Amino acid sequence: MKRLLAILLAGVLAMSLAACGKKGDVEGDTKEPVNEQTNAGDSEDYPVLRINQTAFYGGPPDNHEIVEEALNKILREKAHAEVEVVYIQASDLQTQLNLLLTGGDDALDILTSFWYTSIGELVSNGQVMAIDDVLESSGPGIQKLYEPYPEILDCARVDGKLYGIPSYTAWTCGNMYLCMEDTAKAANVEFPERIDTVDELTDILLKLKEANPDKYFIAGSTSPYWIPKSIDYLGDTNYCGVIIDPENSTKIENFYESDYFMNFCENVKKWKENDLICPDPMSNTQVTLGNLTNKITYGITGYDYNLTNTIYEANKENTYDGPIVGTEIGARLLTTSNVTTYLWHITSFCDEPEAAMRVLDVLYTDPEAANIFMNGVEGVTYVVDENGQLDWPEGIHNHQEAGWFAGYNYSHPNGFLCPTWSKQRQDAYELMKQDNANGVPSKALGFTCDISPVADQYAACANVIAQYYLPIINGVVDIDETLPEFQKALRDAGIEDIVAEKQAQLDRWLAGK
Repeated sequence: MKRLLAILLAGVLAMSLAACGKKGDVEGDTKEPVNEQTNAGDSEDYPVLRINQTAFYGGPPDNHEIVEEALNKILREKAHAEVEVVYIQASDLQTQLNLLLTGGDDALDILTSFWYTSIGELVSNGQVMAIDDVLESSGPGIQKLYEPYPEILDCARVDGKLYGIPSYTAWTCGNMYLCMEDTAKAANVEFPERIDTVDELTDILLKLKEANPDKYFIAGSTSPYWIPKSIDYLGDTNYCGVIIDPENSTKIENFYESDYFMNFCENVKKWKENDLICPDPMSNTQVTLGNLTNKITYGITGYDYNLTNTIYEANKENTYDGPIVGTEIGARLLTTSNVTTYLWHITSFCDEPEAAMRVLDVLYTDPEAANIFMNGVEGVTYVVDENGQLDWPEGIHNHQEAGWFAGYNYSHPNGFLCPTWSKQRQDAYELMKQDNANGVPSKALGFTCDISPVADQYAACANVIAQYYLPIINGVVDIDETLPEFQKALRDAGIEDIVAEKQAQLDRWLAGK
């Protein structure tokens, strides 16, 4: 084991830790220890697994010791292990995780790769291990949980081997547009439930701008404001080989020369010409929603797992200092890309992979542990209201004041085990499960490319994309001149080799199904 914990945090928690246990019939609920082997032995020395958590402000949250000890109390019993949570600053996530995934005593054992990189790159870089054997021996609860959904678990396979566990959450996703309601009313715009294309969005944006000439409606920034959810980018956030029509086709294309991207660029030109993009976008470091919060723009593009609940929650909380409205854009797809947005891995540097899997098994299947990891400790970071939903304790108004990153459902192993928050619809999780059931599956669902045969070309293309992509979609360059330069630079860097390799691997995968 990497290290042993000789001295446990003193004291006994004087509050209830069983808010999730009150829910009753919850999917994945387990009342017995998750794994029989976790009860073996009487030693107070447990393997300590380092697990990352994204920090959205400052250092570790104020109540992290209370929450971690509450979680470890369960893990010592049910996983015969403990965790040490490593808090990674969102503003420096790439750099910090790079350092923590190079080996040594400070290396992570359990990794959530959200916001970091794709599973294909993790495997190519040797940062995560294949977990088929330890899942078989030490993850019975996870196996049972995913038994009805083998195609979802398979999304975390590369070259036939399993390298992660998808979060048990919303797996379908679609693009959307949100707008301040007063600006929409000023333009007499009524958003339909769904529009089909970016062209239709542009027609709406032009009406919004005409009625609100001093406002902006596209949040250009140093982070991409558009993630194309109506295509299947196969878990590759550089889009080096994608399926443009995943419902009907398995043809992999160069995204940056596709009709989809060419049309998107035509819309960007219209947005620029009509002053829809916020000023100085290459200096705007706000993430997408922050632009609406801070009124840099009065509308934002993005993607969402259930727009009905998102708008309900924002309006109930008055998140944006006024009500919002919006629409979905395009089909809501079930793709490997969406499923692998939130993955949990055992790193290649973990000395105790069986213990790490036992920990994950508890977090995926035990309601009490899931709730502590996601929401903290009742009476400290949340209270339970008369409807069985969670709310902030008296005098507390947000997760920073609560001293824990409470309520971030999607990225946790199994948020469906936990109560909803009072700001959410009570049926929020049911809506997500309905979306999962009704999502349009990609023909490549479950396929992930191993990019190691073209790793050099991929690295070269990533550098080219980092140079050209944001200036183009932010409209700060002449697109007619710059786009051909960008496309040629990608060809010179080897993007056609990447497309060919992905197509060959996909064809073999399809033949073996």
